[in-house]
Amino acid sequence: MRFKRSKRLILILAIIILIPVITVILIIYTNPFRSTHNKLTITVAWNPRSTADDITRVIAGEINTSVVLQNITGAGGANGANEVLRLPRNGGNILSTSLTSFVTSEAMGFAESSHRDWEVWLFAFSPAILVVPNDSHFKTFENLIETIREYPGIVRCADDGYGTVSYIAAELFSSQVALEIFHQSFSGSSSATIALEEYQADFAIIPSSQAKELLRSGTLRALGVFSESTFILSGGIDIIIPPIAGFSNNFDSSLPFGEYFGLFIPESTPSTIINSYDNMFMDVIGSDAFIEFARNSGLEIITPDRVLSNEIAEHICSVANWTLYNTGFLPVNPETLDIPKP
Repeated sequence: MRFKRSKRLILILAIIILIPVITVILIIYTNPFRSTHNKLTITVAWNPRSTADDITRVIAGEINTSVVLQNITGAGGANGANEVLRLPRNGGNILSTSLTSFVTSEAMGFAESSHRDWEVWLFAFSPAILVVPNDSHFKTFENLIETIREYPGIVRCADDGYGTVSYIAAELFSSQVALEIFHQSFSGSSSATIALEEYQADFAIIPSSQAKELLRSGTLRALGVFSESTFILSGGIDIIIPPIAGFSNNFDSSLPFGEYFGLFIPESTPSTIINSYDNMFMDVIGSDAFIEFARNSGLEIITPDRVLSNEIAEHICSVANWTLYNTGFLPVNPETLDIPKP
C-alpha cells in the first residue's frame, strides 16, 4: 500500500513539475519567431526620433517578444524597405515606415518592389492640417478661399519639400479646387512651419503630428483638416478642427489625406506567421501605452486590419502618385504601374 501511495505521489509531483515545462515548450514552439531565436527585428526606414521611429518603439514595447530596432534611412524610406527584402522571410524581419513615401517609391525608382508585394498593418493616421500663424487675418477656411480667388497667385503656401506629404497636400489642394496659389517648397522637416513663423508664407499644410505642439502653444491656428469628419487634437485643451470637404467633388474623393504609419512584411512570408500577427497587433492598439502615445502625438488610431490597411494603401497610392505626376514631379505615368486615378 505504501509503495502504491509513493508511486501515486511521485506521479502527482511529476505532473506538477512537467506542466510549466510543457507550457514553456509550447510557447516557444508556437511562437512565430522561434526560427529567429525568439527575436524580432524591426527596420525603421526613418531617422531616430521621427514619428515613424517613435511609434515603432511604443509598438515594440507592447509586443511580447524580444525586439531589436535598427534605423536604415534614405531614398524616402526605400533603403529600409529594400534591406528587409534581402533578409530571410521567416516572420522575424519587419519594416516600419510611413505610407505615403512607401507607395510612391516604386514610381520614383527607389524601391525594388511595389507596396502590393507586402502585407500591411496600419496603426495610426496623421491627417494633413491647413494652418496659419495665430495672428493671421485669415480667420476661417472660407475666408482663405475667398482671398485666394480674389487675388490669384498672391497668397503664399509653404511645404516641407518636394514629394513630402506637405507638398502633395498643397498641390492637391490647389489643383483639385482650381485655385492659383504661390507655392513655396522649403527643404527639411518642419521647414514649412518655420516659414510661417518667419512670415515667409501665409499658410501651410502639414501633418497633425508635426503641427501638434505649435497648435497647442497657440503659435499656429488650424483652419481645417483634410478629412470628411472633424479632427480633435487632444492633449490639454482639445482643439476641434473642422473638415475641409464639401466644396469640390474631385477634392472630396481624395480625402482623407495625410500620413499613415504602420508595419510591413513581405507577402511571401508563410501565411501561418502572417496570420499570427493579426491578434498580436490588435492587442497593441488597445494598450494604455499606445493610446496615450497617440493622444500626445496628435495621431488618430487605426485598427490594424490587413484588409482595411490595404484599402487605405491603395487610396493613398492613387492620390499621391497621380498628384505628383500631374505636377511633373513623378518620372513614371502611374497607369504603367496599374495605379488608378482617384
